[in-house]
Amino acid sequence: MNSTESESASEDRRGKPAEITVHALGREYRMPYHPGDTLLQTMRQNGIPAPSLCEQGVCGSCMVRRLQGEVELRENFILTDEDLAAGYTLACQGLPVSEVCEIEIPS
Repeated sequence: MNSTESESASEDRRGKPAEITVHALGREYRMPYHPGDTLLQTMRQNGIPAPSLCEQGVCGSCMVRRLQGEVELRENFILTDEDLAAGYTLACQGLPVSEVCEIEIPS
């Protein structure tokens, strides 16, 4: 990788985590994050059983709670302002936009 490619890769990662921490089924999982992937894609790529149905931001079956960091939603047709303020987000539409991202899948 030359210095221009290295700078470009660094810019792609700026403001995004190198890894995501997921709390599910009483365990903590740490997995690498690839910029542009949703939380759901990241969990699936790493074998984490994450619930989902529509994958369009409509049904809410993939709802997770943000413990640390910021997540931007591509689409959201189900979560209220109160849900968002309480830290809930949609894994199928959620893109981490901070250097730290820690979520939990509700039981």
